[in-house]
Amino acid sequence: MNEADFLRTWESQGRPGGVEHQVFHDQDSNRWFKRLYHKVNQSTLGDYLSRMRLHSVIFPETAYRLEGFTINPKSRESAPVVSQPHIEVDVEKPLVTKRETDDLMAHMGFAPIQLLHEGIQDDGYFAYLHPISGILVHDLHDENVVRMAGTEELAVIDPYISLVRRGTWAALKLAEIGHPPPKDDMMEDVLPIS
Repeated sequence: MNEADFLRTWESQGRPGGVEHQVFHDQDSNRWFKRLYHKVNQSTLGDYLSRMRLHSVIFPETAYRLEGFTINPKSRESAPVVSQPHIEVDVEKPLVTKRETDDLMAHMGFAPIQLLHEGIQDDGYFAYLHPISGILVHDLHDENVVRMAGTEELAVIDPYISLVRRGTWAALKLAEIGHPPPKDDMMEDVLPIS
């Protein structure tokens, strides 16, 4: 994807985005295009792409698709561009509650877990841990979990998903609340780390 084209479209829509992404909506494809411009939680490009893949498996109705990369002509840095289908949100109904999100995640085997944010338990960033796979999903507040129009179903559009592995941001966040360190993979059962 061409850097100048991305920037032109993004700027023409008022430069929308969040902590990580610059975002624009493409009406022809009815998809939201997101370019990573700021890595968070000490993540690598591999971590980011793993998150996008995990999202597609856990929340297929809003699956990400890798569209390509832009290259900054000055710094020569590349940035991934992903897209998601547009979800029509039912704005006539109340916002999704934490209880509804708890139920949605419980059906997939995730249990709610309260993380700390700057040393304080943060109820604004609802987090869920899948105890078997070691997947941590958080940031499931009422702007990222929405009601789809014309249905009673919920859609998750912009969570933060991580694999809990030793030394990762997710493992460090869980350690802050006294969660035991995770096994890195099944090989530890065969070859214990000394």
